[in-house]
Amino acid sequence: MRKLRTLHEFQMEQLADREEAIAYLQVTLEEYQTDGNISFFLDEIQTIVEAQGGILKFAKQMGIESPELSDALSSNDAPRIDILSNIFHTLGCRLSIEPLQDVSLRAGKDCSAVPRESVEMNVKVAN
Repeated sequence: MRKLRTLHEFQMEQLADREEAIAYLQVTLEEYQTDGNISFFLDEIQTIVEAQGGILKFAKQMGIESPELSDALSSNDAPRIDILSNIFHTLGCRLSIEPLQDVSLRAGKDCSAVPRESVEMNVKVAN
């Protein structure tokens, strides 16, 4: 009889592959851009980190202490951009900026700062 695996076991197997991890990260980032759920986004990054060898190994590859990485991924706040950039770089990808299709910048348009919650970003993970 064939042994069934849990979702977690399946994810660990799939996300151990760097290309799969990057593709999953892209989907996770797109979901975050849609719903703004930072907890889900960080949980999924933590899943990727776990599949790539765990917090201790990944933090070492990043050149930081494991508590710093663990704290960044377990917070309810968005991590600093340098931490995210370092995570992505360690995975072999980077953040890039891409213009939104439905936004046009015109001369004279009010470009004043808006609260963080209402800003729509379109950021892609590039490898």
